[in-house]
Amino acid sequence: MKAGQGLLLAIIFSCFAAMAQPAPANLRVYVLSGQGGFTLSRGMEELAAGLRKMDPRLQVSTHEWKNHQDVAKDIGKLPVETPVVLIGHSLGANATTWISNDVRSRMIDLIVAYDPTKLAKLQPAGKNVRRVLLYHNNSAEPWGHARIQGPQVETVETKNSHLSIGSSSWLRGKTRAAVAQVISERLP
Repeated sequence: MKAGQGLLLAIIFSCFAAMAQPAPANLRVYVLSGQGGFTLSRGMEELAAGLRKMDPRLQVSTHEWKNHQDVAKDIGKLPVETPVVLIGHSLGANATTWISNDVRSRMIDLIVAYDPTKLAKLQPAGKNVRRVLLYHNNSAEPWGHARIQGPQVETVETKNSHLSIGSSSWLRGKTRAAVAQVISERLP
């Protein structure tokens, strides 16, 4: 190889290396609290912390339900290949449906809805949502009890209190298993 050809190859290689961008977060998880923030959405902050420790490929953030439009905007900025998981409690669970319908051109791999409330608007799961886990509370409390509609909805019936459903180790275990399934199906 002539010196000029080697230099040319080095320049071409440098150009491609400069164009390469850092890999995006492998899996993006958004956890949304209900009315009253994480004080009344007991267990959701702990769930988020546990997910952060579960796999280094997870990027987990927490948000109040009323900031759902900020979450939708953030999802819109992600590379299209980045898997997305939405987890919410109470109004945060309702907000997961609003978010997924706001980003219809974007695939949502998983929604986990901890007892969405009948006291606010709830949208059906859109065609852009692969799977929905609905933890439906059957207690006598006036909060919660809403059902998300859609063929991809899997309902788990519970008798947990609306305020403590997010602290259920059984349901949090199901949530971690569902996130682990997304990891195994969507990440190399």
